[in-house]
Amino acid sequence: MKFYHGSTVKGLTELCPDYAVNAYIKDPLVYLTTSRQLALHYIWDVKRLGKIKMPMIDIRSDGTIVFQEMFPNALEYLYKGVDGYIYECDGDCSLNSETHINTCATSNKVVPITSFEYIEDVYEHILSYSENGKFVYERYEDLPQWRKDIIRGHITRFIKHHNLLDDSDHPSLEFIRKKFPRYWEEAQILNKYNLL
Repeated sequence: MKFYHGSTVKGLTELCPDYAVNAYIKDPLVYLTTSRQLALHYIWDVKRLGKIKMPMIDIRSDGTIVFQEMFPNALEYLYKGVDGYIYECDGDCSLNSETHINTCATSNKVVPITSFEYIEDVYEHILSYSENGKFVYERYEDLPQWRKDIIRGHITRFIKHHNLLDDSDHPSLEFIRKKFPRYWEEAQILNKYNLL
């Protein structure tokens, strides 16, 4: 079976097990997907955004990816101008339901890479899937209030879980403060009164 892995790192020949930040599974694993399209969303500018992958993505049963913005113009902000690689692997990895992503496979062993494709602009490549109906873009402005409340809870939990109010060196700190200023202020207030 073919598996895919997205990365900004050039020249990989194998994927090694690592601890995924904010993952449900706490063991070192290689994370792969059977969806080449989904692998695009993991080509991530780590220097600018940190290691945390924050887009809310839903994968429908037919494989269509629904990107749910967590802040205005999120897709462009996260991916426009970012380049990287989709690495293809063959192996005896198995789908892992513990990841809560139905196309995700994991391996606790090194996985050799068989080929790769260079992606010049991840943003444009992601949008190209909308031409055949395989990508749905849900803009923040169009979300109902209950969906925005879910985002608020997600960000607040993230701030607490990663101790961002006390960790001035966290790689995602500036991203959270810049893109979710209201939630950041709310977290500060809740923390002040021991409610966070």
